[in-house]
Order: sequence, then C-alpha cells, then structure tokens
Amino acid sequence: MVQEQGFTGHGRGFFKAFLIEAALYLGIGSYAVMAQGASPLRVVSISLLVFVSLRFLMTLGNWLPTWKNRSPKLAEHEIGCTATVAMLLREWWAAILTYPFLFAFEPWLVPNNPPSGLPHKGLPIVLVPGFFTNRGYLYAWRKYLLRNGYGQVYCVSPEPIFAGVEPNAEHLARFVDEVLQDTGAERVILIGHSMGGLVIRLYLHRFGGLAKSALAIAVGSPLNGTVLAEGKENMGPIIQQLTSGNAWAAALTAEAEAQPCPIPFITLVSPHDSIVAPQSNARVAAHYGREITLPGVGHMEMVNSTQVMRVLKQELDAFNRD
Repeated sequence: MVQEQGFTGHGRGFFKAFLIEAALYLGIGSYAVMAQGASPLRVVSISLLVFVSLRFLMTLGNWLPTWKNRSPKLAEHEIGCTATVAMLLREWWAAILTYPFLFAFEPWLVPNNPPSGLPHKGLPIVLVPGFFTNRGYLYAWRKYLLRNGYGQVYCVSPEPIFAGVEPNAEHLARFVDEVLQDTGAERVILIGHSMGGLVIRLYLHRFGGLAKSALAIAVGSPLNGTVLAEGKENMGPIIQQLTSGNAWAAALTAEAEAQPCPIPFITLVSPHDSIVAPQSNARVAAHYGREITLPGVGHMEMVNSTQVMRVLKQELDAFNRD
C-alpha cells in the first residue's frame, strides 16, 4: 500500500480557514441573535449569502482577466450569452464546493490509495491536481472512475506548494514508484488537472517518467503559463514558472515538443478556460500529442464536469482496447 500523505500543508491551511470562517459566522450570528434580537433564520440566510457571494467574487476575479486575455476562437466554439451565464454559474458552484469543503476535508474525501477489492481495467491510474490545490479537488474524478470499472485509482497532492514545478515532479516520481511497487505494474496512466498536467509533462521528459508511463492526459493545463500568475511572482518560484510566456515554460515546451511524445499525450482544452489564458497556452503541437476541445467548460468546473469525466473514461476505454 502506498504511504498516505494525510493532511498536506495546503489541506491543513484550508481546514483551519474553514474552522475560522465557520467560527466567524457562528460568533457574529450568535451576537446578532442574542444581543440584537435578530431572527435566527435571517442570520442564517445572511451568513449563507455572504458565503456564496465571496465565492462568486473569486470566480469573477478569475474570469475577468482571462476573458480580457482570451485566445481567438473558431466560429464553432462560440457559445452565446445564455451558455456563458450557465458556464459561470457552474464555475461558481465548483468554487462553492471547493472552497473550503473539498480542500479542507482532503484526507477523508480522497485517500492516496484506492479502495481494495474493486475491479480494474488496464494499468493503475494516478490523478494529479494543480497549483494551490490538493487531491480533495479530484473527488468527483476518483469517484466516477471507481464506479466505472477503474478500481486502481491513486491520488497524489502536490508538494511543496511554492518551491517550484521541479520539486512537485520529483514528488510525483516518488509516488509513481510507490504505485508501481504496490501494484506490480510496469507503467501507470497519468491524468492531471491544471498545473498537474504541467507537472506530468515535466516528470515525463526530465524525471524518467516516459519509461514508467503509458498514457498522459492533461486537462486545462497551463503548459505555457497563464496571465493570472502575472504580478504574483513574489509568491515563489512556482508562480514565475506559471506566468504566461515565461522562459522556463518555453524551454520545456521546446525540449518536449522537439519530436512526437513517445507515449500518447492528450490535452483537454477549453476555449473558455477561466484560469488558463491565453487559452492557447493549454495546447500542444499537433505532432507531439492529441487535443480534445471542450467549448463552454470553465476551469474549476472541469473537476466535477460530467462531460470531462465521460471524455476521460472514453479515452481510457479506447486505450485499453488498443
């Protein structure tokens, strides 16, 4: 069995934030009820409104700069006003689920190891979440795959958070070795969301991952950075490596895409990605890998999108048939 990470630093931070936020709502609400005579129902309603409004502002704060710096779209990828509003609402719902619930309850929602005794098709699967997230983020992916015949789904949380992409790739390399030892398999299938896809690509090309991987799928991954990282470089080296068009990402892309990827590399790209912008930064050269375009899917929504999960299953099923 792979050694459990338990609470990562990220998870502990969000669990504390969850407790603090809940305590604030409870404290202010109790004061309003007991000292000000407010109706308990009114206090609860206002607390819920504040809770969801904060997540909406965060969603809007991500969407506005990525919309401003959006890539040109093909005519068939335009979705119209109604579908855009629906996408933003789904992105908002994903933010409500994520901040703080999926992050704060990481070790209970998503262990590193899969349940024992479930049927499994093909090679073991490793799920890799992105920057400033943990494996709790991929709760829906794991649950969906486990229910659809893929019982050997392992999940790893990125660590360390701010030190750089390389330490995260090293951490993934150690985790994959543990999975191979645990299962007796010679290779794994890697699926990453957001920066998780970038970590996978770095692992493949600079940390020996090509010899231990059979398929890689990057979902909404800033392979060439994103404008959302600009102006935040003092947060650590990893932010510098996630800035749109940075020299480090450009060098990795040139190295990796100098020839076709030796294993199948698939990217799921949304022309409406609300974190990765320009959205073309999630693409790879046609000779290197294969791209699947998913119009109308937001970035945070990807981790609980039925459309995304169906595509992942289709690709896994097709790979196992070949």
